Amino acid sequence: MKILGIITARGGSKGVPGKNIKLLGSITLLSYTANAANQSKLLNKTILSSDDIAIIDEAKKQQIEVPFVRPDELANDTATSIAVVQHALEY
Repeated sequence: MKILGIITARGGSKGVPGKNIKLLGSITLLSYTANAANQSKLLNKTILSSDDIAIIDEAKKQQIEVPFVRPDELANDTATSIAVVQHALEY
């Protein structure tokens, strides 16, 4: 069985703007997630779903594959996590 890890990180957070690429200690919040995914012995592959170029650039630095840019309709406050995952799987 193959297991795909999907990191969902959109831009435009209203609570903490830019939270995914802000430093938390010495690394970004996204880096914590990427490190966990990269060290996992269960995941065969990990991808990022994001609409934000800065987040995408940070993910690539962490050796996370970014096969697409998330469409605007899946990057707003009303988009559901399941819709984002379905889009990634269909892509």
